[in-house]
Amino acid sequence: MPVAPRIVSWNLTRRCNLACSHCYLDALQRKSDCGDELATEEALRVVEELADLAPGAMLVLTGGEPLLRRDLHQLVAAAASRELMPVIGTNGVLLTPERAEALRQAGAAGVGVSVDSVDPIFHDRLRGLPGAWNGALSGMRAAREAGLGVLMQTTLFAENRGDLEAFARLAREQCAMALNFFFLVCTGRGVTQTDLSGADYETALSGILQLQARHADVMIRARCAPYARRMLGLHAGQGEGAYADWSSACLAGRGYLRITPNGEVTPCPYIPQAKGSVRRASLREIWEGGAGFARLRGETPGGKCGGCDFRHSCGGCRARALAASGDLMSEDAKCAYQPSPDATPEARPGTVPVEAVATWTPEARALLERIPGFVRSRVRTRLEEAAARESAASITLDFMRAHRPKGAFFSALRDKLS
Repeated sequence: MPVAPRIVSWNLTRRCNLACSHCYLDALQRKSDCGDELATEEALRVVEELADLAPGAMLVLTGGEPLLRRDLHQLVAAAASRELMPVIGTNGVLLTPERAEALRQAGAAGVGVSVDSVDPIFHDRLRGLPGAWNGALSGMRAAREAGLGVLMQTTLFAENRGDLEAFARLAREQCAMALNFFFLVCTGRGVTQTDLSGADYETALSGILQLQARHADVMIRARCAPYARRMLGLHAGQGEGAYADWSSACLAGRGYLRITPNGEVTPCPYIPQAKGSVRRASLREIWEGGAGFARLRGETPGGKCGGCDFRHSCGGCRARALAASGDLMSEDAKCAYQPSPDATPEARPGTVPVEAVATWTPEARALLERIPGFVRSRVRTRLEEAAARESAASITLDFMRAHRPKGAFFSALRDKLS
């Protein structure tokens, strides 16, 4: 039985107030809803199915521009009432103080605002609207003042890849708890954009990893970039904290799914082929039995990815492989890594022996269950590794508090552990 998804991205609408040249959804500037989008009643049913399938998952409600969806607050409230973690993915332009406060009251945990340049001119040109950059920053300010968590989302291009440090400064100035760098996957209108070369990809990713080391108060991460673990020299099962999972490879179809505006389900936003529709099957049926999901979980990638000494801890970007070759499980040709001549393909890691894992006191276990589901397994792994290092026989409330996560991104978790 596959594990439940930890993160779900839901494109609620194709409507948008901008016309971004790199939009993977090819969203539309229009004044009325697209006719095939899920109605409120259908969407509320999907929320219920998702809560049953993936308790505690992070639910990213995006678009298009989700603030143009008239029932957004109702969907947020429904998700929060079922203990999902709703986060709004927006361009920020329409996020007024009133809307931000209403979203917080409905139960939203935060907003992810797209900022693709430290230069307003480049951002506005990319987004197709003068003033879009100022609107994004105003939206972040409104969210912050309403008490919502703020994440800054940035897509890297050849034109902005040299501005990593400037992006980090801007994120800190905006009091963002996280800065996510997304590497372009050429789908939707993104096929018109200039992707990074393999060498530039490596350089940018190395810079992001160094940036995180210098700015510990902001979580800085690369998305759609599974090479990070290989660049850190961490094989499956190695590492601590944020790198402790047995694999940080592409999450598509294994810990992540996407729902389109009309209810089709895909392994990620950059894998456009539907593996099912919530109008014809339940979300659980699609997640557990969809052919594409089964391939992603059960097959080893082909080509150089399949023979790599990081084939499980990295494995390449499946969406990029699909875009380049038409085969979901082919090699990721963007990767410039060349294993040493004596390297052997990485073995699939085993599980930690039961006897090596410390026991949990009932009070500690109850507190663990209160942590949002999308990070619960990572927190559990981190604490069990710490207990093993320190030869602790059990994990107690005091042990959890002594090892609570650091950094602005985990402020909500620190509150739970205090």
